[in-house]
Amino acid sequence: MTTEISLNTICGHKTKIIATKEGKITHIHIKSSCEKVRKWGLRFDMGMEDLMGGPEGILAKKSQENPLTPTCYIPTTVMNALWLENEMISKNLAKKMGKMEIVFEKLE
Repeated sequence: MTTEISLNTICGHKTKIIATKEGKITHIHIKSSCEKVRKWGLRFDMGMEDLMGGPEGILAKKSQENPLTPTCYIPTTVMNALWLENEMISKNLAKKMGKMEIVFEKLE
């Protein structure tokens, strides 16, 4: 199985996150136009212990080593790809939704 999630961020960068499960390990591959994301990590593996996140997880460690802005969607999107690939979110439901958006309206 493979999960691919593409996103355009509020800062104007484009990123694709690819998650592939192999046994108990999920391989994460990130392609991004953002230099900070590329420093944060382009290829890494996540284990079962990373499914719930938390301060001991790989994403927290990566964020300590190379912090992203607090509003960056990349760590959250990586977690969603991990959950999809490990069947904690329904792929059928995700396909049905197709596209998710955050719309900023009536900002004054």
